[in-house]
Amino acid sequence: MNIIIDKNLLLAPLSKLVNITERRSIMPILSNILLNFSKENVTIYSTDLEISAISRVDYPSSVETRAVVHGRKFMEILKEMDQGEINLDFAESTLTIKQKQSEFVLSLHDPEEFPEVKEISGAEEFSMLGSDFLEILEKVNFAVSSDETRYVLTGMYMAGSEGRVSVVGTDGFRMALCQKEVPGLNDFKGVIVPKRSIIEVGRVVSDDEVVRFLIGEKHIQFSTPSITVISRLIEGNFPDYQNVIPKTNSNIAKIEKSKFMKGLRKVSTIISKSEPIKVTYGDQAMEIETESEIGRAKEVVEVSYEGELLSMNFNIRFVMDVVGHIDGDWILVKAPSTYGAVLFVGDDEENYKNIVMPIRV
Repeated sequence: MNIIIDKNLLLAPLSKLVNITERRSIMPILSNILLNFSKENVTIYSTDLEISAISRVDYPSSVETRAVVHGRKFMEILKEMDQGEINLDFAESTLTIKQKQSEFVLSLHDPEEFPEVKEISGAEEFSMLGSDFLEILEKVNFAVSSDETRYVLTGMYMAGSEGRVSVVGTDGFRMALCQKEVPGLNDFKGVIVPKRSIIEVGRVVSDDEVVRFLIGEKHIQFSTPSITVISRLIEGNFPDYQNVIPKTNSNIAKIEKSKFMKGLRKVSTIISKSEPIKVTYGDQAMEIETESEIGRAKEVVEVSYEGELLSMNFNIRFVMDVVGHIDGDWILVKAPSTYGAVLFVGDDEENYKNIVMPIRV
C-alpha cells in the first residue's frame, strides 16, 4: 500500500509524541508509535503504559492501514528529508520511505501487539488557557519531590474549589502553591498527577491554546486542538497543604527581590548548591552568612522589618528556587518566633505561596 503525504503533516505531531515512547523498556513495542491511516484522518498513538498520547492529522488517506514503527527513528528520518511530499510504501513487515534519491526501510511490528490507548469520558471537566497552565507548571514543578520512597510526593496535587484550581508541589522540606481563577469551574476532589506527565504535557502546550482537562477516577486527560495526553494518577493521600501554610507568622521582612537574589548568589560562591546559610533579621537589615572549607561569606541586605531579632538556617538552593520563581519587585518573608515553616510571597501575589522549612542546627 502506497501513501503520498507532506512530511510536515507527520513530523509536527511526531515531535510532540515521541518523548512519551519508552526508550529503556523491557517491552520493545513501547519504543514504537502506531500510525492509523483512514479516509477521515491520520491518527498517531504513543504510550509507555503510564502516559499515552494521541494526535490526529487532517489528512484523508486514499488507503486504510495501521502500522507500528519505531517512533524516534521515524521522526529522525523525517527531519532529514527535504521539504515537501514523501512516499510511504507499507509492506507486510516493512515501511519504505522514499523521497527523490533517498530511501529508508524500517521494520514494522504487529499492530495487535500495540497497547490499547483509550481516551477517558464521563469525568470532571474544565478548560484553561495554555499560558496560565504553563505558568502554574513553572511555579510549582521545582518543588515536586524526586524521591521514589515517598511516591505520593512525586506528583503535583490538583484540586478545584470556589472557582479556583489549586496546584501544589512539595518534597517535605518546601512547598509551592499556585492558584488560578477558572471561569465555570466546578469543585473537584484533589488528584495527584505524576511529575513526568506534567512535564510532557508542558512540552506540547502552546501559550495561545486552550487546554481541556478531564479528571477520572484513575486517569487525567489533557487535550489541545492538536494533541491529547492521558496519564494515570498517583494513588495515595497527599499532605494537607492548607494546614501547612502558616497563618500567624508575625516576623515580617519586606525585601527587594533583586537585592535578595544578588546576596544569595554572592554567598553561594563558596558553598555547594545544597549547603546551609544563616539568615538573620533585625534593625532593618538582613544578614546572609555561610562558611565552608574554603572560607566564610557575609552579605548585608537592607530590608523593611517588623519583628524580633531572629536567625534561621536554610538550604540555599531552596531559598534561591523560591526567590527566582516569585514575580514582582518585592518579597515578603514571614517567619515564626520558634522553629516552623517560613512563608515566602510576592508583595502583590496572593495566589502564589511558598514555604521553606528551616534547618535545625
